[in-house]
Amino acid sequence: MRHKSKHRGPVITMNWNTTLEVKTRVAVGAGARHKLSSILAQIGAGRRVLLLCQPSTAVHWLRDVLDTLPSEDFQVTTLEVPDGENCKTSEWLLRIWEHLEARGFDRQDTIVALGGGAVSDLAGFACSTYMRGLNLVLVPTSLLAQVDAAIGGKNAINLPSGKNLAGTFFFPKAVLADQEVLETLPRRQLTSGLAEILKYALIEDTAAKATDYEKGPRPLIDIVEDMLRNVVEHDDPVLSGLITSCIKMKLFVVARDPHEATIRRSLNLGHTLGHALEMATADSSTELSHGEAIAIGMAQTTKYAVAQKKIGKDALERVKEILIRAELPYEVPKGLAKDKLVHLMTADKKRTGDTIKLVLPQTKLGQVDFEAPVPLSELAKLV
Repeated sequence: MRHKSKHRGPVITMNWNTTLEVKTRVAVGAGARHKLSSILAQIGAGRRVLLLCQPSTAVHWLRDVLDTLPSEDFQVTTLEVPDGENCKTSEWLLRIWEHLEARGFDRQDTIVALGGGAVSDLAGFACSTYMRGLNLVLVPTSLLAQVDAAIGGKNAINLPSGKNLAGTFFFPKAVLADQEVLETLPRRQLTSGLAEILKYALIEDTAAKATDYEKGPRPLIDIVEDMLRNVVEHDDPVLSGLITSCIKMKLFVVARDPHEATIRRSLNLGHTLGHALEMATADSSTELSHGEAIAIGMAQTTKYAVAQKKIGKDALERVKEILIRAELPYEVPKGLAKDKLVHLMTADKKRTGDTIKLVLPQTKLGQVDFEAPVPLSELAKLV
């Protein structure tokens, strides 16, 4: 499939098959959320549906989505969880399990997650563990979730010692990525999602070489740069095309490597430092969003790659310029203790003994080495 820089047509539906013989229906485009009822019928879902949401999303979209589920066909209950990463806890996981048990949910029934990446993570973990698997349908309402968090089957909750340390691989039966719901997204969250779009641009050549993803006539990084010459709005047709392209790339990457043994590691570009920054700034006046933290992680990882002579300094300057245009940071905030960040990075799941595998840009932007072993003693150079 080739990506297009613009998409103004009807909702696009893609069927995605992994090596695990798991099929996920992905609907992309304006109005995709209205396909929820028909999607549930297509997957043979039972009557019981738990709709998980967060306050910031519920106020805008909960009633709209509930109206797509007629009471004569479905018994719908809702559960509101805290906004942001505060919902990704063992306490909330237990509350969901108890909710499901009290209402007689069985393995034919469904959890629908309406919200950003955090609620998708929590819903996926709950789905994968209750009765060893319910139906999972995701309706991502943030740009970041639409292009990344809702795609690919990774689910997790946080532990006090680190982000996403308890998790599963569990693939949703359907993902409905509707650009219309981005209308109510705060500006900061919209720009946060641009960081993940840039990530895809920075790994595009490597993804195309290792999977069936086909590049378009123009590199994604050029399209991103051109789009950022103006203020990006949620209904920008170029943004719509980029959302579709990012989803396609991730589908192909995960289909080739569902359990992150090889090429899927490329999707972690900037995430080792990024996750450490999220943990270090949580609940503080300098708290970073996921996208902001990943933006810094990508910039600092590129800087490290320049120092290792894996890529030229001009690549770093280009990445910085793109982040500035996207209203995203590229430097570690002043005042953060470097030793704390290094300690948090050493807890990363990608650590093996005294080394950690990082994703490093190499040769040119678009290509990465996704198995670069870096000694733990070198991590301080990232901050």
